[in-house]
Amino acid sequence: MTLEDATQQLWEASENKKSCRLLLQGEPLTRTVCPYGICTTTKNQIVLVCWQTIGFTKAGGKEGYRNLVLSDIIEIETLEPHFQKRKDFNPDDGQYKEWVYHI
Repeated sequence: MTLEDATQQLWEASENKKSCRLLLQGEPLTRTVCPYGICTTTKNQIVLVCWQTIGFTKAGGKEGYRNLVLSDIIEIETLEPHFQKRKDFNPDDGQYKEWVYHI
């Protein structure tokens, strides 16, 4: 999967507020996320900013915001369930440098 393909598929899911199941390189299980946008971080990484609901995580299995390195995503499946944008999402947060897009 190219970065362009991943960006396009995630953008469409974000626009339609549909959850996605992702598989990341080196991880044994998938993650289910609500894609919020793609941006460059202050560490110059291109990441998917998302709310993870279930799946593989190093954060103790809790739901929460994740910044997933875009180039690590090897599989994306758009799911039927819709999501609501969380009120605490802040695209102006200092960790985000430049947005490709966000909801």
